[in-house]
Amino acid sequence: MIAHLALSLCITQAPATAPQAPNTTTARILSLYDSARDDDARETLIRFLGEQNDDASLAKLQSIAKSGGSDDLREAAIRQLAGVSGEARTRLLIQLYGELRSSDLQETLVRQLADRSDAAAQAKILEIAKSEREDPDVRETAIRHLAGPTGEAQTTLLIQLYDTIKDSDLKEMLIRQLASRRDGKADAKLEAIAKDDPDGDLRETALRHLVRR
Repeated sequence: MIAHLALSLCITQAPATAPQAPNTTTARILSLYDSARDDDARETLIRFLGEQNDDASLAKLQSIAKSGGSDDLREAAIRQLAGVSGEARTRLLIQLYGELRSSDLQETLVRQLADRSDAAAQAKILEIAKSEREDPDVRETAIRHLAGPTGEAQTTLLIQLYDTIKDSDLKEMLIRQLASRRDGKADAKLEAIAKDDPDGDLRETALRHLVRR
């Protein structure tokens, strides 16, 4: 804690003799990051980088998110990158998603995209949910966020996903999501699955949820 306070003072206190140049704080944070001895200090400095608004801090956060150390540090960098609103930042996050190989970090990015209201973020989440190339856990995270909003339009989207997806575990998850919704379209789809789905286990799951409604 004392070390973190010292870092804060070191970063925020400018020399009294002259005003700080726009990039001085970032340069100091970068220097401290490179010489930091433990991840707790690095994570604190990542948060300070997220407060800066210049190309150098943005480049460093991207570098950390892609390959800079432990998953905890990379996740912290992703969160800071996602803290800025706007379509340009959404495009950056989508590009970053494509460069990540860790499914845990991909899930983190999906959650960050889900918090954004622009169309590009929502379209990317839908793309991830549909893609057979994506990790199943990442797809599940995407589906959970798509299922969050209420309303028939979202129910229609979940039905379309069910008809598109081939993975039986994800289909079962979608049945549970449909069963949690209280509208006619969800009921009708559950009945159709219970009667006509070629997968007997999925028919049984849908039937079980219909009985419990």
